[in-house]
Amino acid sequence: MSGVAYKDPERGRAYGREWMKRNPEKAREAMRRWRARNPELRRERNRRYKRAAQLRNPAKINAQKAAYHAAHPEYKRAKDQAYRARKIAAPGSFSGAEWRDLVVRWGNVCAYRGEPGPLEPDHRVPLVRGGTNYIDNILPSCRNCNAEKGKLTEDEFRARLAAEGNATMTPDGRMSDEETSAG
Repeated sequence: MSGVAYKDPERGRAYGREWMKRNPEKAREAMRRWRARNPELRRERNRRYKRAAQLRNPAKINAQKAAYHAAHPEYKRAKDQAYRARKIAAPGSFSGAEWRDLVVRWGNVCAYRGEPGPLEPDHRVPLVRGGTNYIDNILPSCRNCNAEKGKLTEDEFRARLAAEGNATMTPDGRMSDEETSAG
């Protein structure tokens, strides 16, 4: 016996689908075992499936991605920062949840001027100056402060703000107090 239930492959697939409907627990357990034994093959098949779906209906997939990113901006920011860090081979990464927690710890305001509004990750030591992309090297910053800071370190930028009389938060401000009380 060849081990194939039917010579016609389509008839065999139909039989398999019916068996899975009749035995859902066994089918789930068999799939769990297969996934555990074949992680690389599973990843490759998933990549091929996603690529094929993108080619079949790019507008639909792009709309789904855009909707997800609109609903979860913290994950989009983390993903963008990870891409930038990978491009220049900077070590480290942070998750969307870590970014969200950091923003909450800072009270949803800019770490430099204390202004509310859309915040973006700013590296205390910029990536181009050897900084890492770990969350402990990140501060929430408004777009204006992040752009103005540019390639300066956090200390250099705070010194500039202090000289201009614009600083509302100091390096040993609220963040350090919260970290010491939490630790």
